[in-house]
Amino acid sequence: MTTKVSSSTTVHGAPPAPGQPVTAERYTSEKWLARENTELWPKVWQFACLERDVTEPGQYVVLNIGRESIIVSRANDGDLAANFNVCQHRGARVLTNDRGCEQRFTCPYHGWSYRPDGRLIVVPDNPRFPGGGVDRAKHSLKKLRVASALGMVWVCAHPDTEPLEGYLGPLIDRIAPYDLASMTLVGDQTVTLACNWKAVFDNFQELYHVEHIHPQHQELFDCPSASVDLFEHGHTGVTIEGHTLNARLPIADEPNFYQDRQLRMFGADPDDYRGRVLDIRADIPELRRAAGPRLGWDYDAFTDEQLTDIEQYNAFPNTMITVQPDDALIARARPHPTDPNWCYWDKFTFLRQPDEAVARRHGVPFEPHNPAHVAPIARPEHDEFDQDDIIEGRKTMGITIDQDVHYIRDVQAGMHSSGFDASLLCEEEARIQHYHDWLGDWLGEE
Repeated sequence: MTTKVSSSTTVHGAPPAPGQPVTAERYTSEKWLARENTELWPKVWQFACLERDVTEPGQYVVLNIGRESIIVSRANDGDLAANFNVCQHRGARVLTNDRGCEQRFTCPYHGWSYRPDGRLIVVPDNPRFPGGGVDRAKHSLKKLRVASALGMVWVCAHPDTEPLEGYLGPLIDRIAPYDLASMTLVGDQTVTLACNWKAVFDNFQELYHVEHIHPQHQELFDCPSASVDLFEHGHTGVTIEGHTLNARLPIADEPNFYQDRQLRMFGADPDDYRGRVLDIRADIPELRRAAGPRLGWDYDAFTDEQLTDIEQYNAFPNTMITVQPDDALIARARPHPTDPNWCYWDKFTFLRQPDEAVARRHGVPFEPHNPAHVAPIARPEHDEFDQDDIIEGRKTMGITIDQDVHYIRDVQAGMHSSGFDASLLCEEEARIQHYHDWLGDWLGEE
């Protein structure tokens, strides 16, 4: 079922009973965090790692989320595996690096060793255990369900949660045309934030703040005209008109800096748009398709809207995927194990590199916009830092996220005030309400 609830919002499927109060307790309470640890994270599908990072036997990535640590690996038979990162001997973490490749996962405490699929294979001094030795099959690592979609690996601990394809639902078809798996990973970052994980995730579920703290967006997008999608299970989406201007503001007579740069890249003369800058958006699809082969990009499979707009999808409970034809990002909020006032914000940045083969196929000269992007780009090392590194200018996650980081700790601090009880949300924050309604459902709230 699909129903309209406002001029810009579409609900797909049957939503839960709306209107659960988004109270300060959700962000500040240790009891609420504990409920999430027991009632939320074990039941949902979680983005664990990029599929490209576990392609060879023995390759692994460790996901630390709340109190849990999970190993995603490629088994010797080529299948994906997911196991809790906890030795069955005395409970020690088996792997302490975030990523690597090993044919044996060996616990550093007593040397118990496991195959990449989690099977126990080595127990030092095995005959000294009761019964003549440890039953290796019985004491292998404890498994989770694992599946891949959109070039991403997802895990779920609960046996009754529906399969990943049904859980993500329409998000797969919406995101698939952008083919994230074919893009090049150019950034892998984690920042520690002084806020609850939902506070930073909420920030990326509304555009109400954009005009106030992201002034540069008014020359790139028309955020007030964005269309919102609300999906089952708590997922949300937003489509923002790009290659245009904020319609609430006066329209300049000539293209701004960003429009000028885009038009020149696609072979158009910015002077042709003096006095008609709002026509740029309508012309961009044709300009991109015409210039694509020369630049090394094939745009034939994209719709006009995909060539102009930016789409963002938030997969419940903690993953954001933002896509455009030439670039994308995946961001993920992870809770602190014990403190509701801290979290981790992961960002994976992708770039579609120009391909000379596209130009050859069309019989045109290859003239990439940025020749530096033609050469192979090595996978970036994981870069981890804290919010002060961004605030004081030592690190950046891009201007927009940097601006958000400056404010989000103050949001968390305010949540603790006796002068604040619950959020008062407007229509532009419909995604937040939808998300928290579903969160309450997952946690058994009435």
